[in-house]
Amino acid sequence: MADTISVSIIITFAAELLFSLALPILALVIWKKKEGTELRPAWIGAAAYFVFGMVLEQLINAAVLGTGSSAVSTFLLGHPWLYAVYGGLSAGILEETARFLVYRTMLKDSVGRENAVTFGIGFGGLECIMVLGLTVLSTLMMSISFNNMGAEAFAAQYANSEYQIVLETIAEINAISPLAGVMNCVERAAVFALQIELSVLMFGVVRSQKFWLYPVSILLHAAVGFLAALYQTNVLTSVYLLEVLLVVYAVAVFFLARKVYCELPMEKPRELDHFGRVIKRK
Repeated sequence: MADTISVSIIITFAAELLFSLALPILALVIWKKKEGTELRPAWIGAAAYFVFGMVLEQLINAAVLGTGSSAVSTFLLGHPWLYAVYGGLSAGILEETARFLVYRTMLKDSVGRENAVTFGIGFGGLECIMVLGLTVLSTLMMSISFNNMGAEAFAAQYANSEYQIVLETIAEINAISPLAGVMNCVERAAVFALQIELSVLMFGVVRSQKFWLYPVSILLHAAVGFLAALYQTNVLTSVYLLEVLLVVYAVAVFFLARKVYCELPMEKPRELDHFGRVIKRK
């Protein structure tokens, strides 16, 4: 076991954590300053991702995949391409349906296209923080604890049965390069952009009655999950290829989202307070 974890690795983790927080916050601040929109759609978007993307999606995946012992989970896990299709469609259907339901209920009075972007920033922003930020935070805390305690004292916390796992974990952390941190940030930036773009497309379904965009949005979303699942199952082995595909894909979807956005109605001017809430005049 290594005596310490490299300072450069710890700095990489800290930079990733900062990026996961700064990306959605800066996007929201810049967008609000540019368009003067209220912030409520962002908070609702974050809540929608948590409920549908973190809770319901995980519950469904646990029921379908379980521990790998059921016939369905064994079949899917034994067929990587089908597993990738399932992973992509489950995320696409749940998250796009979340947008649709929220637009038809909680944001039914927010008719302006600016709200779609604000919602997307909240939706994709929480995903960025949960997927990248929290993961990196736990590894960063482990790394700092390891360096402060020393290898022997750190390993002594664990039972003999876990000792080998600790050794492997520390070795994996020490093998991480700063370039891997850059790749993680690139991936999150691309997915964050896609969540905003997909939010605009679903807004077009509800506000412009472009119902054909509903299945299109699901399939576009599913493609991202499909690629991620192929990488998880080692069908796609190059992380660099994965990141390039995600960036190119986000750019391609942007042009469709931009076309839909330009055809959507604008929000009527509203007076906002310093918290970004609509001031209702009697």
